Amino acid sequence: MSCRWTRGASVVLILSAGAALALAEADVASAQTPAEQRQQPEADLGTVVVTATRSDTRLEDMPLNTTVVTRRDIEKSPAQTLDQLLRQIPGMNMPGAPFYTTDPTGHQTRLRGVTNSKVLVLLDGIPLHDPFYSTTQWFKVPLSAVERVEIIRGGISSLWGNLAVAGVINIITRRPEDGRGEVDARYGSMDTFNGAIAKDFSPGPGFGFRVTADALSSHGYQTTPGEYLSAFPGKGDSSARNSNATVSAFFSPAPDLKGFFRAGYHKQNEDVGGYQFGQNLQTGPDASLGVTRTFLDKSSLDFRAWTQYLYFDKYNGAGCYLQAPGNCNTTALSAPLVQYANSHDHNPYREYGASGVYSRDVPWISTSAQAGLDYRKVSGSDDALTFNRPATADSTSATVNRTNYGGGTQQFVGGFMQFRSVPVVSVQTTLSLRYDYWTNTDGVSQMTRFNNGVPGPLLGGAVPDSHKASFNPSFALRYDVDDDVSLRGAVYRSFRAPGLNNLYRSFSSTTSITIANPQLAPETLTGGEIGADFRARSVTLGATLFQYNTRGLITSYKVPNAAAAPPAVTAVCGANLSNCPANVNFNTNGQNATSRGLELAGRWQAMRTLSVDASYTFTRAYYTWTNTGDPTGLQLGAVPKHTATLGITWQTTTRWRNYLQVRYNGKMYLDVAQTIPRSDFTVLDVSSSYQATRDLEIYGAVTNATDIRYADNATTTATGETLGMPRAITAGLRLRF
Repeated sequence: MSCRWTRGASVVLILSAGAALALAEADVASAQTPAEQRQQPEADLGTVVVTATRSDTRLEDMPLNTTVVTRRDIEKSPAQTLDQLLRQIPGMNMPGAPFYTTDPTGHQTRLRGVTNSKVLVLLDGIPLHDPFYSTTQWFKVPLSAVERVEIIRGGISSLWGNLAVAGVINIITRRPEDGRGEVDARYGSMDTFNGAIAKDFSPGPGFGFRVTADALSSHGYQTTPGEYLSAFPGKGDSSARNSNATVSAFFSPAPDLKGFFRAGYHKQNEDVGGYQFGQNLQTGPDASLGVTRTFLDKSSLDFRAWTQYLYFDKYNGAGCYLQAPGNCNTTALSAPLVQYANSHDHNPYREYGASGVYSRDVPWISTSAQAGLDYRKVSGSDDALTFNRPATADSTSATVNRTNYGGGTQQFVGGFMQFRSVPVVSVQTTLSLRYDYWTNTDGVSQMTRFNNGVPGPLLGGAVPDSHKASFNPSFALRYDVDDDVSLRGAVYRSFRAPGLNNLYRSFSSTTSITIANPQLAPETLTGGEIGADFRARSVTLGATLFQYNTRGLITSYKVPNAAAAPPAVTAVCGANLSNCPANVNFNTNGQNATSRGLELAGRWQAMRTLSVDASYTFTRAYYTWTNTGDPTGLQLGAVPKHTATLGITWQTTTRWRNYLQVRYNGKMYLDVAQTIPRSDFTVLDVSSSYQATRDLEIYGAVTNATDIRYADNATTTATGETLGMPRAITAGLRLRF
């Protein structure tokens, strides 16, 4: 980390502290300030309604292990991005490298040791996923826009269908309040700036608008350990520039009718690795709307629709050392360095969706019942160029090695029913049933091989259509032993359908190629959990035991020879595989796995101004069967068996709040073959905020305060390690106007 970045952050921190001291003497309105409101004991989260259940269930009635992150939690957190905020949630396996420092095609949201994008992330009940790669679009949601986050662990495909395998995260955005505005800006180490402005408008009773704009820019840091940098000539810091603009309208013209409309434009530009020709540029608009109508018989109808268009222009940067004309490699450190792009992907894709849920109280059968229909259509393509290494010092001498084109369309239709009954006062049961049907159509997988700049014949072509279906039930039970103790349990089945990336996108380098498989089956999970909750006046405790069994995990394996090549491989590579590089891989449903563990979490309101949160998670995750050569019975890569968190909130004075956050990560291996061991480590973060006036809050934070170096990403080679964020100092302010 450069000293000038540290000095810049320190200057801002000192200036902010000086401003706070100067403003401390200012007159403050007699009404209770936000700081005085913060001094109140934490709100009773039992009054929070969890909307991700599609039935508006109180948190204290949830049969699945559920966490709600409030706006107060967000404002005191040292985290700068939502993915880093979620690292503190028990069971979450989020990496220490912020999303903007890593390739957006690999932003996996992992929960309870389950891999490969099997957590459904929602924004106000609408999927927040890349339609092509199924990864999470973290760049669209700055922390300043979030009111709260609901994290439901456990298979919940019985309500949401695809991707809700290990759990659901529902992000609730902020609503217009009083016609005022807010500025939230921070600056810190690595020349990182995070800024947002929002303004509320209230033209009349029952109507409100919220206009927001935000930006993030960071010089970033070197994510590869120094001992492996020689394998990546020219690799620098991973920088990023993101921005969003959103207009939201909320209306309630009558007591029985309410709704919202939101439209936004989003841009993410990452330079992963800091190469001269590296770029991950994503741009595009999206829009969504929702309407809820309540009827006289206490039934209601909720309708939502959304669409997004995304243009993804991706250059993978690289470098090599020019030893002689036509001889450029990564080993001659004294030769001239040549930077170039080793591949370029052009990815346009679209998504359309709609859902409707009818809810009704049925006292003589159940407390409530819901029935719903969901529809989602995604279409997209990937037009990729792979380049040879340059032949001269001129980067344009990096000629085309091959082109790959793949794309198609998926359509999902799902219907569900949910019944929540209370046979006796202390017992609550929930039964959910869902059926999903989807089609994969218009599929294309093509390749052209180049020889000395001359294209060969077009290989591959259209692939057969396919269709799949999945039935996913769940049953949950909650028993209130008394006012303080509750027992809960659930069993469930869930699934993840292969995405367009898995079905149609073949990608290559000069030495290897991975062929898409249009006949992939869905990944499925069967599992269950049991737990107990204790609530007293100042203490809350929770314990959960879980087990997941997943089948048909999507992965790739090396095709050993032409005789063993599947038809989808020979269609692209030829009967003897001569049109492809030496290493040919193929997507397959080639792994089964088990994940089981224990989650403990507690909270102690030690006094009015001091609270302590703590958690411990044990996770045992391993393959039970593979056809890919991976070992069975060994802990999965980058899944520590032991993790623990500690958070201490201290309201030092009426206006001054301090927060200490600790995360312990037990020793682990980064690969399933257990060749890349990593020692245990502890990350310490701190934050402090001061309410200078009624409308001005000044805050600062230090993440990774001890500046430890650690890598917690899954990889198959040591050179693929990605370092977590080093020590970063930030200072900022929130101003209401």
